[in-house]
Amino acid sequence: MTAEEGPSSPGALIAVEGIGGSGKSTLAAGIVRWLQSLAVSVIASREPGGTGLGVELRRLLLEGEFHPAPWTDAFLFEADRAQTYAEVIEPAISAGQVVVSDRNLYGTLAYQAFGSGLDLDTIDVLNRAATGGRYPDLIIVVDAPPEIAIARKRGSKQSDRFDDLDLRFQAKVRGGYLFAARRDGSRAYVLDGTASAEAVLDHAKAILNPFLSARHLLEAAP
Repeated sequence: MTAEEGPSSPGALIAVEGIGGSGKSTLAAGIVRWLQSLAVSVIASREPGGTGLGVELRRLLLEGEFHPAPWTDAFLFEADRAQTYAEVIEPAISAGQVVVSDRNLYGTLAYQAFGSGLDLDTIDVLNRAATGGRYPDLIIVVDAPPEIAIARKRGSKQSDRFDDLDLRFQAKVRGGYLFAARRDGSRAYVLDGTASAEAVLDHAKAILNPFLSARHLLEAAP
């Protein structure tokens, strides 16, 4: 699935991506708070777990004692994505709202295709089916070396079974995120996740200000 595909809409979908411990969730939450402070109509979403069904899928995928096969992981993540797009993302952006997604379709590409070695073309097809062809309007990848990300997640209550996988796996996943960003060209931005959370948010604001202003979703703001 490439960035050229997908319907247009009055709103916008912003995806924040990165390996566990990169700071992506902190950035996604920071972007939502910033937009709320500017009176922008914004919806926070996440993958997996952005809907009631998604919460149960998240428990099965990340927090339970199950050990799904790689393709089982892929299909369940896509099921969560399909429900989130249908229930949350499409209605919001069709109504002119901004959706900030804490992880999106890059996650399946990075973890299942690059990390677990599943066929990339098939993952692209699954992503297209799950999203109905709706591609994020802008993607921010928070990039951090796996050893730093793992150290951040160690002992965290927010860690999941993918965070517990070894450094080699995390390095392959990081490579998947960087590949996806390169493939998407000017639609995707890679930010330095080793910087402070404040600095990463400031960088994101500098990207989002002109992007949202051009779509008449935000008046230029600090």
